[in-house]
Amino acid sequence: MTNGNTTASDKPRIYPEVGAALLKARKEIGMTQQQLADATGVSRITIQRIEQAHINPSFKTLEALAHGMGRTLTISFDAER
Repeated sequence: MTNGNTTASDKPRIYPEVGAALLKARKEIGMTQQQLADATGVSRITIQRIEQAHINPSFKTLEALAHGMGRTLTISFDAER
């Protein structure tokens, strides 16, 4: 049970790898953020915030972005190095 107070450790973690992977994939196919937004219905601002690791996207959003780029979303549980 919580007392309603939040601390820095309670904040959701931001995963910059997700944003970096999205940016790389988008650049590889030569799409702008606006073109991807138009293709997916995900706002350009949301795409920008994901790429800059300001927000963590939902799996539904990631799937829409992948499909908008003609790609599939793949999630793996690789062994740690």
